[in-house]
Amino acid sequence: MFNFYNPTKIVFGEGRLKKLNNLVPQNAKVLITYGGGSVKRFGVLDQVKDELSKGNREVLEQWCRHQ
Repeated sequence: MFNFYNPTKIVFGEGRLKKLNNLVPQNAKVLITYGGGSVKRFGVLDQVKDELSKGNREVLEQWCRHQ
């Protein structure tokens, strides 16, 4: 048995990726999940990882296949 608590803050809009470094704690463990290929094709995944790499974060990435 376990308890899982996942508070979520969603930010949306132009220029928000550039603020990601300030929104995620510097020592956080981050799991990026995505499906399909557009996040890679359009370069968004690389932009997110670049912003997250500005801190002392552990970043993991998981591709989820759509059925």
